[in-house]
Amino acid sequence: MLSDELKSTIQGAYTALLGAKGYAPRSCQKHMIAEVARTLSVPREEEREGHSHVAVVEAGTGTGKTVAYMIAAIPVAKALGKRLVVATATVALQEQIVGKDLPDLGLGTGLPFSFTLAKGRRRYLCLARLDEALQESTAPVPLFDDETGSPLVDAKVLLNDMVSQLMAGEWDGDRDAWREEVDEPVWSRLTSDHVQCTNRQCSHFDNCVYFKAREEVFRSDCIVANQDLVLADLAMGGGAVLPAPEDTIYVFDEGHHLPDKAVSHGRAQVNLGEDHGWLEQAPRVFETARTMGIDVLVDVRSLSRTVAELAQALTEMRHILELTRRETRPADDGPRAQDASLVRFPRGRVPANVRELAQSLGSQFDTVLVAVERLREAAEDELRGEDGAPGVEALMPAFGALYRRVETNRDLWRSYGMGDADNAAPTARWIQPREFDMQVSSSPIDVAAMLRERLWDRCHAALVTSATLAVAGDFSRFCLKAGIASDASLRALSSPFRHAEQAELIIPQLGDIDPRDQEAHWRLIAERLPELTAGARGTLVLFTSWRQLLSVRDLVVDDYGDELLVQGDLSRTEILMRHREAIDAGRRSVIFGLASFAEGVDLPGEYCEHVIISKIPFATPDDPVGATLNEWIEARGGNPFREVSLPDAALRLVQSCGRLLRTEQDHGRITVLDRRLATAWYGAMLLDALPPYRRIVER
Repeated sequence: MLSDELKSTIQGAYTALLGAKGYAPRSCQKHMIAEVARTLSVPREEEREGHSHVAVVEAGTGTGKTVAYMIAAIPVAKALGKRLVVATATVALQEQIVGKDLPDLGLGTGLPFSFTLAKGRRRYLCLARLDEALQESTAPVPLFDDETGSPLVDAKVLLNDMVSQLMAGEWDGDRDAWREEVDEPVWSRLTSDHVQCTNRQCSHFDNCVYFKAREEVFRSDCIVANQDLVLADLAMGGGAVLPAPEDTIYVFDEGHHLPDKAVSHGRAQVNLGEDHGWLEQAPRVFETARTMGIDVLVDVRSLSRTVAELAQALTEMRHILELTRRETRPADDGPRAQDASLVRFPRGRVPANVRELAQSLGSQFDTVLVAVERLREAAEDELRGEDGAPGVEALMPAFGALYRRVETNRDLWRSYGMGDADNAAPTARWIQPREFDMQVSSSPIDVAAMLRERLWDRCHAALVTSATLAVAGDFSRFCLKAGIASDASLRALSSPFRHAEQAELIIPQLGDIDPRDQEAHWRLIAERLPELTAGARGTLVLFTSWRQLLSVRDLVVDDYGDELLVQGDLSRTEILMRHREAIDAGRRSVIFGLASFAEGVDLPGEYCEHVIISKIPFATPDDPVGATLNEWIEARGGNPFREVSLPDAALRLVQSCGRLLRTEQDHGRITVLDRRLATAWYGAMLLDALPPYRRIVER
């Protein structure tokens, strides 16, 4: 129940902010503030009376949703003694919230609160590993080949520069704060994870960059993070790198990404050739542990024999999988020939010989994992002692790297060996050759139960918000994917935009060209683009695949010259900067982009007067996770096109169209080069999902 005092605090903060900024109140923003405050303040025991602790709010561009949820959630969290974790899907929104929105909110409202940006451990320098890197020529432990050697040989100047900057207080060890990009092979040698870290036993603990940042996280009222970090914390049980779910109010901005990110977190993937390489090197680490006397609980020689047997078994598995791939891959030379080498196991069911060998591999890797953990614990015990053996601390990164690899293999082969319960969603399983290697993968297709158990059932309260959560006002698809209970508070807020006055949606006459005839459609787009882009200063053209984008680019590049900015040629930041500079200088600019340009891109006014969408953004049929999901739906008597493909395409179409109107003063056009929007039986559903733009269907 929202107390009168809390209501007064929130209302006063909103009034103060409007006055400080000179803004007029927005009805949709006020409704969102009320909804968020009401849901987040519900005591968990009151849920039995029909008050859910989870809210799902769709709020489009122009709502001011960041201000709305912050101005409600911060006072509620402080009053309840909870931490507020705001999780975004993109770095751009994180930076906006930390660099602009929260400072503005504090100044404009007078609300007393602290905030910080939380990052994963691997974004921070490990002082112990930096020390090792500087002393590598005398390091007592030969680490795995892919973690040593040439990257650091060529980086001595960089390493010494880092030390100087740290000692001068000019750098805090945050990778993102270093003045230039650090190559991943180098950075991976300078950071650690929770397995490699020795915590308080580390000789650098008092100055540890990560633990200092972690202390700040646990002191702050509001913590801004990315959704991946939240999922990683939940996978470790919660409370490891962020406050425990029970003590947390979560806000998931850009929340439509959450289910897909959870699927990605559940994916396991190994390369058999790489595995063979590090398994051959592992006995060196075991032997080093033995010479240091930290093998009391482990028979190192037996462990080395097990590892050798694993290497042989993986060679056998690679042979079996290669035969399987050759027997099942398509023989045609069709348009998807470049993906023909990928072999997906229908409904995730692997052949019996693969399953049997996978069961053995899973069991053996589990044995090795237990042994590595015992060695690691023995090393930690040695570090706690007063007379720790020299070099033990330097051994920890090797244990950590080995542990990660063994655990990944254990999980993947267990997945291949155990199969799936009869009534459960299947796991997607597939193999694909890489250069001189074989990649083996598995992924969940349904994360609803996991999110429900780890997140929604445990958290004090949560808000999920985005501009695209519902399809024509229906939240069922999102809630099903995200595992959100049916009693959650669902709200789609009206937009402050006058869509019919500000924008027109055009479906041009395209003759008899079918978008599914790829090459003919590419040529048509190229023919029409010069005419379509002629009347606008800033144009954004959105494509559905790299092949489509690059093919059209090659056909029109001579027509546009320097006016054309193409994703892949430059970073997104650089493209947007050059685009704005061109418009500011009075020149025309056209951006060619894919899905990453269909959301999170803010180009108001003349920066984007025309959005051109190449075709309805249906998902690719080659995705092994999506294909397995479709099979499962069909097996249960469902229709995957109606249940998955159409709703997902509708949301992507809304996102793409949403690039046009960014303020209440914007005007422009949206052109969709796909007649199916007007002629197919499902076209009306897709159109109904869009805002009420003025529609023009050419006959």
